[in-house]
Amino acid sequence: MVYQQNYNEQSLTWTETAVSENGGEYTLHSSTVTRPADWRIEALLADCVERAVGLLAVNIDDDSLYLMFEWNSAESTLAIVVTDDSKSRDAKLRVHCDMSAMNSKIKQLSESEQWKYQGETFAEIVKHALHDYLTTCPGFMRYSLVAVFHQGSRQQTELL
Repeated sequence: MVYQQNYNEQSLTWTETAVSENGGEYTLHSSTVTRPADWRIEALLADCVERAVGLLAVNIDDDSLYLMFEWNSAESTLAIVVTDDSKSRDAKLRVHCDMSAMNSKIKQLSESEQWKYQGETFAEIVKHALHDYLTTCPGFMRYSLVAVFHQGSRQQTELL
C-alpha cells in the first residue's frame, strides 16, 4: 500500500510492507527521499516523526518504554521503533526513511557560512532536529514514552 501524509508543506510517500524476519513478523512503513532540493531537513524529520507518532495508538503495549530513533550513518537512514525496557522487543509497526539523497545537500549546506548546523555531522543534525521537533509534538506528548537516539548500539542511547 502506498500513500502520502501531509503534516508539513511537503510530505514523503510512505509504503507499507509486511516483513518476516528472525521468526517474527512486522509491518515496515518506509520512505525514500528522492528530491532533496525540495526539502528542509527539519520538515523531512518532522514528517518521519509524525508517521511514527501516528502509529503509536496501535503500536504501544504494556511493556513499551522507548520511542527509539536509530540513525545509520553509513547508509543515511533513520529507523523509528517502539521498544521495551531491554530495547530488544520491538513493536509490530516500524518506520524507516532513506535520506541518502540528502548527503550532497547537507555537505553543500554545511559549507555555507549562514547555516545553523555549521560544522555538525549529519547524525548530529538529525539528533538536534528530532529533539527540537519532539518538544512541540502534541501527538508524542500524549504518551508516556521516553524518546532516545543512537547511531551505533541500542545499549548506548541518548535521551532526546
